[in-house]
Formats: sequence, structure tokens, C-alpha cells
Amino acid sequence: MAKNKQQKKKERERRVAQKKLAAQKRQREKSAEESETAAAKPKRVFTAQPQPKIQKVAANNKKSTFTQRRIGGS
Repeated sequence: MAKNKQQKKKERERRVAQKKLAAQKRQREKSAEESETAAAKPKRVFTAQPQPKIQKVAANNKKSTFTQRRIGGS
């Protein structure tokens, strides 16, 4: 029975070590992949010139001043 326990313990340690190595390998591949994509795409600090905003002036929405209201002009 003791021999069987030792075997199980060794097998478990081996499985854990394999999982750990696989996780490290995935991490290395992922970081290598990210560095390739970052090197391939240069960052753009400035894009094209922004489009000027169109300002609509509505004559009807203009507030009248106090003197215009007092005189009666529009």
C-alpha cells in the first residue's frame, strides 16, 4: 500500500509539473504574439485633421436686448 501511495504521489507531481510547463509555454507564445502585433502596427499619435464644425445661425432664435424690447424694434 505504501508503494502505491508513493507511485500516486509521483504521478501527481509529474502531472502538475506538465501543467505548469504547458501554462508557461502558452504565456510565452501569447507574449511573443503580442509583441509581433505591436511591432507591426505603429501607433498613430495624430490622425487626419479634424473636420471643422458647421455652425448654424438661426436668426429667429436671437434674443432681443433690453433696448430693443423697450423701443419695440425687432
